[in-house]
Amino acid sequence: MAGTTFASVKWSPPAGPPRQARKDETMHIPEEPHNEDITDGVRPLEAAMEIDITPNPLLFGEKMRTLLEQYGDNHAEILRCSADIARNLERLKMVSAFVRRQAMLDAQNELGNGAAVGRLAGVGRVRSHQLINRATDERMHRVTLEDVVGYAEENLYV
Repeated sequence: MAGTTFASVKWSPPAGPPRQARKDETMHIPEEPHNEDITDGVRPLEAAMEIDITPNPLLFGEKMRTLLEQYGDNHAEILRCSADIARNLERLKMVSAFVRRQAMLDAQNELGNGAAVGRLAGVGRVRSHQLINRATDERMHRVTLEDVVGYAEENLYV
């Protein structure tokens, strides 16, 4: 092959039958964690709404508007209050992302397949592996939930 160029090499089909992709039906994915239904048959988001962990955005917006209307034309107080609310929501988002990553790492350790965890979590294969790698780093460095909240309070809007 010495002295040949890419254009001079002739392509030939691979020998043997075409290779089949591995089917996901053979992979074991438990239906319920540890054989117990913690949601009583309710979808997770609906279960979260019942214990008031996931607020309804429309109701939240109406309550926020009602709160801000109490300040009337005092724009400084309206902006300060809305900034406090936004800051708290951003902290909540950081906390929920941390808890989600850790849950994905636990699931990956149990299932042994990051792509399957991604499907369960509703993210793509690559994003699933990114989140699991980040969770692994957090666990190796012993990052706790308190660290995440403390980091959010210190470094928000710097």
